[in-house]
Amino acid sequence: MQGNNKMVDDLIRHDGSHSPEKMLRDIAYALDQSAIVAVTDQTGKIVYVNELFTKIAQYSVEELVGADHRIINSGFHPSSFFKELWATIGRENTWRGEICNKAKDGSYYWVDTMIVPFLNDNGKPYQYISIRYDITKSKESERMIRDLAYNDQLTSLPNRTSFRKMFYQEIEVAKKQRTKRACIYMNVDRLRYVNDSLGHEVGDYILSVIAKRLRTILKEKTVIGRLSGDEFAFLLLDVRDAQHAEQLTKEVQQYIEEPIEVKDQMHTPSLSFGIALYPEHAKKPSELAMKAEKALSIARTHGGGGCEMYQHGTAAKTLERILLENELRKSVHLGHLHLDYQPKVNLKTGKLIGVEALVRWNHPDLGRIPPDKFIPVAEETKIIIPLGEWVLREACGQAKKWQDNGYGPFRVAINMSAVQLEEPTILHTIKTILEETGVTTDLIEIELTESAFANREDMQGRIREIRALGITVSIDDFGTGYSTFSYIKELPADTIKIDMSFVRDIHLNEDSQAIVKAIVTLADTVGLNVIAEGVEYEEQAVILMNLGCREGQGYYYSKPTSPDACEQFMGKRLKTNKYSDTC
Repeated sequence: MQGNNKMVDDLIRHDGSHSPEKMLRDIAYALDQSAIVAVTDQTGKIVYVNELFTKIAQYSVEELVGADHRIINSGFHPSSFFKELWATIGRENTWRGEICNKAKDGSYYWVDTMIVPFLNDNGKPYQYISIRYDITKSKESERMIRDLAYNDQLTSLPNRTSFRKMFYQEIEVAKKQRTKRACIYMNVDRLRYVNDSLGHEVGDYILSVIAKRLRTILKEKTVIGRLSGDEFAFLLLDVRDAQHAEQLTKEVQQYIEEPIEVKDQMHTPSLSFGIALYPEHAKKPSELAMKAEKALSIARTHGGGGCEMYQHGTAAKTLERILLENELRKSVHLGHLHLDYQPKVNLKTGKLIGVEALVRWNHPDLGRIPPDKFIPVAEETKIIIPLGEWVLREACGQAKKWQDNGYGPFRVAINMSAVQLEEPTILHTIKTILEETGVTTDLIEIELTESAFANREDMQGRIREIRALGITVSIDDFGTGYSTFSYIKELPADTIKIDMSFVRDIHLNEDSQAIVKAIVTLADTVGLNVIAEGVEYEEQAVILMNLGCREGQGYYYSKPTSPDACEQFMGKRLKTNKYSDTC
């Protein structure tokens, strides 16, 4: 209490016209207006509550005074939680934490709470004051982000990252119990044709029915996940041998391939399956998953609708894949690739704030090959390392040219693969390219997918080293991985890019709006910038801006273009002030 008295004395010395009593009344008034306040006696009986307490708890003063805090106990916290709380304040220490309480109408609310003991002349607590702040909205946003992080939004199945985590855990269990597991990769054949002919809504409906049927036939204890648009995976826990695994998989296939009624018509889905066994085919989870995927690839090359067991020595690559890999290696060496640049703009002003460098491959014989086809090959074969180095050097050189020609300052964002980040020499490569091109680090941004931020200290340490150079780091495709609120707070990043899957239907889907709002709120809380990708309509841009998102990127503003065409875009945006700080 001496510290409190000193504070009052110091305040009085600054203004001697105020009495100590008035000063304390003013402080109490200010506290009443800003915080939820309650005072209890040493037994825990409430002796005072302020108006904000009655509003959030929905009890009157008369109902609260004389009661104890069990009146608002939600049952969320275990008894040990409160034992620790009382032990702390009983030792004359201040307690700080988050508490979930229950209002009179049965609704739950969260409060950030500090409990301070008031001591008598003998130094023993005789009263306790609790000062609380309502954090219900933040906790709801946290819950939404957690759901987003671990569950596929369409099917409510675990997403790729969540499935992988549970999959790894089950293999560890099998290792200890010396039991068998079967990893099955499943593909919905020709879903693209359904989307093209009947629309994405129909395709999404078919996927949701398939997911529901998977849960029904595999029961709750089986690990199931949706890995991508048309690909699922599940783990059979009780398998005797390869024949048994095939039998169970065919039962799943027969059940799921029952016709689905769509728009008064019956659609019969076709499924392909790839099976790999633990421990026969692989003892490591990553290898087991890879071999199940290879078996699936074989099933698909046979036209779909089949089931393939992994065979040792199976050629993993089709002729097309071999050709693609060989030609990509040559193209990186011969310079058959180029960069396009897509502008990023301020949603409110429409002014240019940066560009993203995007690699393009126009093969002299094979024609234009889309990135979603050659980038996965580049990553799997590690061609991404020389390719990524070329992209980084090219983009840094272009950034320097634009800077010298008076365009800017604005950042050039460069995508970097987690495979590149794993290279021990990546930091040296970045430094060398910066020195060679002469570009300053404030003009460069590195975009990394969420997988690069996985809980691996070496990866996160490398990202911190990149930021220490003065380079901005952003998380691409945010929302499709595993970010949780507590994790976001510790991310070594400056910006998050909201994935286009949430932007695509934001003008039609309230859930997408709620997710974007939650992401923006949490990002603001921890000081991260937010940009939305995939903006195609003015309506989407307006909604994003109203939700608090400040930057956007997409076809509504500009498609990815050549450096010359991008300069024309810059000229339009910068013609009034070439060196505007908004560019």
